[in-house]
Amino acid sequence: MVLSRASSESDDSVHSTFASRYVRASLPRFRMPENSIPKEAAFQIINDELMLDGNPRLNLASFVTTWMEPECDKLIMASINKNYVDMDEYPVTTELQASHHLDRA
Repeated sequence: MVLSRASSESDDSVHSTFASRYVRASLPRFRMPENSIPKEAAFQIINDELMLDGNPRLNLASFVTTWMEPECDKLIMASINKNYVDMDEYPVTTELQASHHLDRA
C-alpha cells in the first residue's frame, strides 16, 4: 500500500494546509511567484516542508545523527547574522580558515 507519492515535474504548485490562512491561491513550486506573500505564510510553508524530513532523534536507520547540544544551536543563532566573509571586519575567520586547511593537509 502506498502511503505517499513522490512529487514530479507535473506538480507545479505548492499547496500548504497550514499556510492557507495567509494564502488562498497555490504558489508556483519551481519559480518565484508574481506577487509577494506574507512572511508568516512563507515561514509556515518552509516549516511544513522541513517537518517532512523527519526527526533526527528518531533516525534508527544509521549511526549518523544531526542532533547537537542546545548550546550549539544558541551559538549558531547568536552568530548567524554576522558577515564572516568580510576578512577585514572579522580577521579571526582568516586564521580559522588557514588552520582548517592545515588540518586537512
